[in-house]
Amino acid sequence: MENNNKIKKFIELTSLRFDQENSHKLLNELINEIKLHDKMYFNNDSPIISDGEYDELKKTLLDYTKRYPELSMSHSYIDNVGSYPSEKFAKVLHSVPMLSLSNIFKNSELVDFINRINKFLSLSSNSNIEFIAEPKIDGLSASLKYVDGELLVASTRGDGIQGENVTENILTLSGIPKSIKHSDFPSIFEVRGEVYMCRDDFFELNEKMILNGKQPYVNPRNTASGSLRQIDPEVTRSRNLHFFAYAWGEASDIPFNTHYEMIEAFKKWGFDINPYTKVCHSIEDLLGVYEDININRSNLNYDIDGVVYKVNSLLLQDRLGYIARAPRWAIAHKFPAEKAISKILDIEIQVGRTGSLTPVAKLEPVTIGGVVVRNATLHNEDFISGIASNGELLRNGIDIRVSDTVTVIRAGDVIPRILDVDIKLRNQNAKKFIFPIECPVCNSPAIREISSVNGKEGSIRRCTGGLLCQSQILSKLELFVSRNAFDIDGFGKKTMNIFFQEGFVKKPDDIFTLELRQKNNDINILSLEGWGELSLSNLFLSINEKRSISLERFIYSLGIRYVGENNAKIIASHYIDTNSFMKDMNRLGKADRVIFDDISDIDGIGAVVVESLKEFFEQESNLIIVTNLFQMLEIFKAQDIIGKESIIFGLRIVFTGTLKNMSRAEAKSKAESLGAKVLSTITSKVDILVSGDDSGSKKKKAIDLGIRVVNEDDWYNLISEKN
Repeated sequence: MENNNKIKKFIELTSLRFDQENSHKLLNELINEIKLHDKMYFNNDSPIISDGEYDELKKTLLDYTKRYPELSMSHSYIDNVGSYPSEKFAKVLHSVPMLSLSNIFKNSELVDFINRINKFLSLSSNSNIEFIAEPKIDGLSASLKYVDGELLVASTRGDGIQGENVTENILTLSGIPKSIKHSDFPSIFEVRGEVYMCRDDFFELNEKMILNGKQPYVNPRNTASGSLRQIDPEVTRSRNLHFFAYAWGEASDIPFNTHYEMIEAFKKWGFDINPYTKVCHSIEDLLGVYEDININRSNLNYDIDGVVYKVNSLLLQDRLGYIARAPRWAIAHKFPAEKAISKILDIEIQVGRTGSLTPVAKLEPVTIGGVVVRNATLHNEDFISGIASNGELLRNGIDIRVSDTVTVIRAGDVIPRILDVDIKLRNQNAKKFIFPIECPVCNSPAIREISSVNGKEGSIRRCTGGLLCQSQILSKLELFVSRNAFDIDGFGKKTMNIFFQEGFVKKPDDIFTLELRQKNNDINILSLEGWGELSLSNLFLSINEKRSISLERFIYSLGIRYVGENNAKIIASHYIDTNSFMKDMNRLGKADRVIFDDISDIDGIGAVVVESLKEFFEQESNLIIVTNLFQMLEIFKAQDIIGKESIIFGLRIVFTGTLKNMSRAEAKSKAESLGAKVLSTITSKVDILVSGDDSGSKKKKAIDLGIRVVNEDDWYNLISEKN
């Protein structure tokens, strides 16, 4: 009420005093008032006035500028009022995707990683590939694009395909030049690295927060992320962030032959690089660097969570290429997981989007690695009973009960889990946990399915309610708007849950009709607590920004069982265009055996996945939803621009026999990078069979079917044409 009266009084006073003579002074007062509330809303996430009061301030400002249009020429902030969300979250499409890294936790996994590289490159196991090792900075990835030596745009990693424009803020960081005059700096070059906050600065900031009666920040990484994504660059400047350069994206030229030489060039060009980056010539060298950094990391003034290993030769990096969302030539060796002791307060059952019943331990809050942990996954019924997925005993067969004292482990961003139970501290009245055989949400039977592969009972109990189960529907909707799917800002679990309960969103396509239904008074979102014109407008902006999406993300967003991010990408890459995908899914849903076999033949996709696709698309309700979404959205191929100039783009290729100059895996990767589809078996739909030495029955079958057969040399000549 106090703020309400203050705003009303402020508007009344400025209205009475506003005239040509003191217009500039009063306009500044009004703008400063709006700036204050913009800061509280967008920067601090803690508004002190309602949306309605904020709208009144904006309306007053607009009224004054209409009466005195010359004022808008001298006050640039007028054009910014109300546009912060779109400016703050302005999207930048990455010319070269910003991928993540695969993780390893054991020394033996490093051996496996190097063996995979040698096998892919057809090298002997004792070949000494040169690597570099560098600390894995626990911060926020950023990309800086320079054109003719001038910083053009800086962006966050975002979802890897597109990030947020943070150009003005990035220039407040140390270790980032605005312009580069060196003659060997490429005309177009994208420097990539990590934004981080030093521990000393983090502790000092938290002291100030506490003194001001505010909630302290959780850890330097989250603080760095929030600090970079500020409306006001001066707020970012005050946080004293830093940047380490360690990689690059789009480049008109690469002036050196090794990764380490490029890192050294970064230093010469004016960027900060991590001083602990080392060149290594053996597994022993790599593990030595890992141990040294792990031992000394407490002495560093910034957080790290592992060591990154990269193949040093840029030629080998190019040959190795990428798999899913990570490079084959690099991996992150994470530090050992951190542990803590806690007590189980309760065990709850959560029902996922595929109907799986997942037990979750509710814990006494405990801090692990700077993060407060209150929940830990218990995986499944067998895990609680002390039985592993292979049938062997876990924890010496000790089960898990409510009130148990347990060891909780958390590695990186992995969901916390229970490592062990202290049986000596078990309450004698603690009762064995009885896993439900009915869904706790819809009361449908929950069964353990029999595997079609080995005939054994699965470890996961699933609800059979399907679309009758509200939890499954809600979980699918939450996945649909999640970061790796449509990534709709402002549509978190809390909002989705409220909209679902109110009946505003019951199926995915409802999301894209919200604005029209609100306009037509079919629904009233403004009647909900906490919603005003501003927040509603921001939500609609976020939704409309996501009316364009790649096919692979779209497939993943549907929440089809067994179709995670990787399988969605493989399936999407199989199709030349989105219409072909939709046509095949229609036919698959009608049990078309030719399409079933065709998709099953995709390398990496088996019959189990295709059966799940069939089950999804044979349901008319699902088909209607997907058809509606295709009509509402622009769905594109993420790699549409890759390989389109290739002579083999869209062709179906099969490799057979032994190739002399590259491994089968490398040949497959190269073909896919040029837009071809690599299959594993010969059918009449295959366009080319690449026949190496010792070709077997595939070559004969291809000849019989009239399929074009080429040898290895012809293949290399073919892919060199117009590529």
